[in-house]
Amino acid sequence: MDQKTRHELAREHLPLIDEIIAVMKKRFGAHLDENELRSFAMEGMAEALNRFDPSRGVNFRTFANPRIRGAVYDGLSKAGWFPRRLHRQIAFFKRSEELLHYREDDPAPKDKVEAVHRLADSLKELATAYVTTYAATEEKNEPASEPADAEQQLDRQRYRQRLSESINRLPGRQSEIMRYYFYEDMSLREISNRIGLDRSWISRLLSSGLATLRKRFDRDSMPLDVFEPPDG
Repeated sequence: MDQKTRHELAREHLPLIDEIIAVMKKRFGAHLDENELRSFAMEGMAEALNRFDPSRGVNFRTFANPRIRGAVYDGLSKAGWFPRRLHRQIAFFKRSEELLHYREDDPAPKDKVEAVHRLADSLKELATAYVTTYAATEEKNEPASEPADAEQQLDRQRYRQRLSESINRLPGRQSEIMRYYFYEDMSLREISNRIGLDRSWISRLLSSGLATLRKRFDRDSMPLDVFEPPDG
């Protein structure tokens, strides 16, 4: 793609950056520095422009959206002045959007029944990703908040230990990727570079690992209410 086309695409899609900034401020707080958000978003736009291939028949907005959002999430994650709770929220939303993004290439459901089952599976996957995100940050000695009482603190500790043991029992690649993604805060791209697998394949392994964890934990032992829910 030549430079002129890049400039035209960038100019045409500048409103997308404003839309994403508005979503981020609503989700994480209006106090976020808009200039900082715009700087992160522009980095994502530059990456999208450099990697976009019109011959593949993908709309540029569709291609650029997750990359701009990812760049903003990455920028916010590296900012050291946010409260820990906000960092956890950013981590969860980033992961949930990544997981959903790589599901977009799945074949269309055959009927409404399959569509409903897929939606249910996606919601369960996000719920598992949510508690895994929060449990992983607490395991790194970053408590989400002061527990309401000693019993709640003990519940969290037991869940973290059981979750960590369950991840260790996953098949080799799944366990490795889950550790990188949730415990070392690595992006899909960073994991891809580390182990040499395509990001779409890594996403499938993540989904498979989350599904296995979900099956190992019955509804009563998946303590969504024990960990702090993300705002927004």
